Amino acid sequence: MADRDLALDQLRGLSIVAMLWANALEHVRVVPAWLKHAPDVGLTVVDLIAPTFIFAVGLTWGASVRRRAEQAGAARTIEWVVRRSMALVGLGALFTLGETSYGFNPHGVQWGTLQAIGMASLLSAPLVFFRPRVRLGLALVLAAAYQWALDASWLPTVLASSHAGLQGSLSWTALLLLSTVFGDLARRQAWGQFGALAVALGLAGMALAPWFPVSKHRMSVSFDLVVVALAAGAYLASRAWVRWQGGAVPGLVTWGRNPLVLYISHLFALAVLLVPAAPGWHVEAPAWLAVLQVLGLQLLLHAWALWLERRGLFFTL
Repeated sequence: MADRDLALDQLRGLSIVAMLWANALEHVRVVPAWLKHAPDVGLTVVDLIAPTFIFAVGLTWGASVRRRAEQAGAARTIEWVVRRSMALVGLGALFTLGETSYGFNPHGVQWGTLQAIGMASLLSAPLVFFRPRVRLGLALVLAAAYQWALDASWLPTVLASSHAGLQGSLSWTALLLLSTVFGDLARRQAWGQFGALAVALGLAGMALAPWFPVSKHRMSVSFDLVVVALAAGAYLASRAWVRWQGGAVPGLVTWGRNPLVLYISHLFALAVLLVPAAPGWHVEAPAWLAVLQVLGLQLLLHAWALWLERRGLFFTL
């Protein structure tokens, strides 16, 4: 991939914008169920957002770790991976604690997207040095092992957790590792293999679904395979858009160049909607008011993203 992969920036930006809308509307009663996370088994468009974001992270994660190891050596790379991963877990813990304090997270064990990314980064880092085919095999074995443990004994604990909890980190790691394989294919411009792998994994996920239901809440093996295929398709669509239009959507690229800052900022922005105790302000709000609220937050965050971009301030995952 070139110095700036506009298709990737665009996909990251779209993921963050979609997260803002999904998280803001999750608690609004008039929003239909198909625009919210599936409570357990099933797949909605909202269930695809976080995995697509993880996929976007994975496209550059393997190359980033290997490049740092070449330049800084093994010891400093290990230190960087551990520090980065634990920082993400710590940040995520603060936000899920806030959600719990205000009663917006119904699960007994709080585990968010940042914790999932942090643990997946930590567990996958040693594996990114293997060749893509080996990495693909390891990811599939890891997903299968997690599914076995889930069915054997982990299911009650996972269902009581958000984002499948600590146990689900194994499945998120498999998803991230699969994404690094797609990242290597993209760097080699092997688009035929990229597409073929996406189709093969998607078909495998659908074939497994009758025995292992598709579920983000469980992070099932079928979910991993289906969503990584769909995320790969979304990246190809983003790339096709860039080639067709001669560039990416500027607003989405602005968000996509600062994914960590915009992700954290959108969580703070949501407090404006969720903290006030008046139900009519958000939870019981009519659809028109809820849409206006999210549009207002999106404009505010876009102004923040533009300010960072114009000053050359970029913070990456």
